Amino acid sequence: MSNKIERILVPVDFSETSEFAIYTAAAMAMLFKAELSFIHVVKQNESSLTTENDIVLEAPTKAQLVEHANAKLLELQHKIKAYSGIQANLFVTTGNVQKGIRHYAETEHASLIIMGTHGISGYQEYFIGSNAQRVVTLSAIPVLTLRKEKDILGFKNILMAFDNSLYSRTKVNMAIEIATVYGSNVHVLGVLDTKEQTEINKFNVKVKQVEDLIKARNLHCEVEVIYGDNIAKAAMTYAEVHQCDLMVINTGHESRITGIFLGAFAQQVVNHSTIPVLSIKPSENMYSGSGSGSGSAI
Repeated sequence: MSNKIERILVPVDFSETSEFAIYTAAAMAMLFKAELSFIHVVKQNESSLTTENDIVLEAPTKAQLVEHANAKLLELQHKIKAYSGIQANLFVTTGNVQKGIRHYAETEHASLIIMGTHGISGYQEYFIGSNAQRVVTLSAIPVLTLRKEKDILGFKNILMAFDNSLYSRTKVNMAIEIATVYGSNVHVLGVLDTKEQTEINKFNVKVKQVEDLIKARNLHCEVEVIYGDNIAKAAMTYAEVHQCDLMVINTGHESRITGIFLGAFAQQVVNHSTIPVLSIKPSENMYSGSGSGSGSAI
């Protein structure tokens, strides 16, 4: 997986939160000189539709829903062009929302998906309740989820939290790439669930590897290792205390502390974090052993 952000895809449900995601994506696209695309997946079981002229259509057809979505995407395209100078690509499809998002992202070789969470659209679609979580769960492409709780368009303090489970260098490299572009401070939080000295020593080796990678890029790095049995709670508490504005997490592998990483840690963080969360599902060949202490690639 490349760490370069070259194509950004934003799923749009026309809520305030998804519009905030669009502006965040446009700001990133300007900095990374990336291509920007918006996608809306039309649900075909809508009982009514209010047009731009405030005309209410009962039992709208698929064609009417698609036409309406295209018109609204064009409005957003014009706003973003005025804001950033970027001409976003537009795509409207029908069917299953999260499958449509993932199919388009994979077909168009997106580098990053940016989604609003807790967004309620005119179609009454809760992204985080179903679609955002499923996209985060299944997407091989990194997913940045955010809520419009703070007007964050940049990332000055980036948090990477680790426990003593398997993890990958993919997460570290992408966080470093973002930190380099934004001039961010990088916070490394290690959360240990054991007081056995051998395990602590192995874990410290892993944390030191991460610290060295960050400092090799001339980035400011703060490291803290704590004892705890809930990495999600520890990470969110740390993020609040240290005013972090982006959390980078791994998804899709088993965590020693919380069982299934996505089902426990990632789900807790994505659902409850008030700051943006970048979820990365590492490739299988990118894993490093958690207990080897051998200095293998992370």
